[in-house]
Amino acid sequence: MPKNKNSRILKIIGGTILLLVLAGVAAQLFFSNKVKNILNEKVPEALNLTYADISTNVFLGKISLKEVSGNDPDNTIDFKAASITLSGLEYLPLIQNGDITIGEIYLGAPEVVFHQKEKDTTSKANTSEPSKKYLVENFRIENGSFHMLNKKLDSTATVQGIALTLSNINFDKNTAKEKIPFAYGDYQLRTEKGYFSMSPLEFIEFKKMQLTPDNGGFEQFVLRTKYTKAELSRRLAMEHDHYDLIIDSIALKDWNFGVDDELPYFHMGHMQLQRPVFYVYRDKLLPDDESHKKLYNQALRNLKLDLQVDTVQISNGKIGYEERVKEDIEPKNLMFTEIDAIVSNLHSRGTGDVVVDVNAKLMDNGPFSLGWTFDPQNMSNHFTAKGSLSNFQSQSINPFLKSNLGAEVKGTVQQLYFTISGNELESQGDMKMKYENFEFIVLKKDRLGVNKLLTAVVNLFANNGDKTDEDGFRYGSFKVGRNQDKSFFNYLWINLQEGLVSTMTGRGKKRKN
Repeated sequence: MPKNKNSRILKIIGGTILLLVLAGVAAQLFFSNKVKNILNEKVPEALNLTYADISTNVFLGKISLKEVSGNDPDNTIDFKAASITLSGLEYLPLIQNGDITIGEIYLGAPEVVFHQKEKDTTSKANTSEPSKKYLVENFRIENGSFHMLNKKLDSTATVQGIALTLSNINFDKNTAKEKIPFAYGDYQLRTEKGYFSMSPLEFIEFKKMQLTPDNGGFEQFVLRTKYTKAELSRRLAMEHDHYDLIIDSIALKDWNFGVDDELPYFHMGHMQLQRPVFYVYRDKLLPDDESHKKLYNQALRNLKLDLQVDTVQISNGKIGYEERVKEDIEPKNLMFTEIDAIVSNLHSRGTGDVVVDVNAKLMDNGPFSLGWTFDPQNMSNHFTAKGSLSNFQSQSINPFLKSNLGAEVKGTVQQLYFTISGNELESQGDMKMKYENFEFIVLKKDRLGVNKLLTAVVNLFANNGDKTDEDGFRYGSFKVGRNQDKSFFNYLWINLQEGLVSTMTGRGKKRKN
């Protein structure tokens, strides 16, 4: 081949490469300037958007911002991030229709602070529909944080260590009409630590949280009163319980949420609570809260939520309850330990009974069981409860009885069975009990000695265990009216109390039908 021809080809190739390089440089400069102009001219000044550095790559459709910050016009949200990267911008949909399609948006160490303010009821929502389509194939956050502050700049919610991936985010004129104005695909959310102020008196904390479309869970979940028992009593005008709940782990399976016909819904297949420990304290020296207390039928029925949880499982739990009834008497706990429970068909809008089955130990020695059913749709708030207690060494409950009732007991409850059926206004039931050497001891007011006269009178009316059937059981029946300013568990307690009195002081024979 002649040298002249080879030289001509090399010049053409070299020129083409040079043109491509120049075109690439021009495209990069154009793209970079276009992005800067959009950020400077199209982003509203009221957002106060600032950044320390910007880099772009036209071939990758990539835009990176460093040390970004901004806030909204109402100063409701403050935002900053170590970096924001947009990559995989597709040019063809943008050129053809103006639609935005992005491969990934990445936020590095974003911090969002939300300032709670009074809602402006005079402003109208923007009902205009977007003219373009927006698609983000992948949205990713690493090491994020969220803080919600009230008017006093106290934290009402905090989440740290947020890691989020969210796929196929789609926003168009159709999704804009929905309660959640965008559609999305799979997601995974992990956090390291969270705090939420439930009320002026209680808060929730957790160490870790993980959620996916199907499963999720919490570790070291805590619900507590914000104040000590003494400080809470000083702040209250009427009774309010002091709470201390710790749950090692909560597992959620087959869950989903959303809005259907203007009503939010939350459905779940299974929830498991591992090792919950719950202490409740009540200061009875404060005035009673005389407001109406809903039974669980009504409480669920009145929820502004379509709730359906197929199964709640509680494993190896503990509950302690104590009351202060006298200023100078230190209250003691009534304890249920080794609690295993199953709650089935928990619902607010569904059908059928909610079924609760509990097995535990009373004061860590007497095996106790409770079966409880109720239908949230039953307008009379009907419920049924059945239970048993066996091999209970009654002396174990004396610290609680001594501090609360000024009394003690001796003897063993070998077996006790009860059935209660009731509604909003009244209940009735039956009890049978086998016991031996059972004795009441009434203490003096200072709890330091025995009131022998009252002890003798009480035990005169209490049967010592004779007049039993061939299996050694005594029988009682009872009927009580509900005090509607007390809780369901108070209702249950006064039924058991009446049952014990009837069984131990009555004729002891089984009621004939």
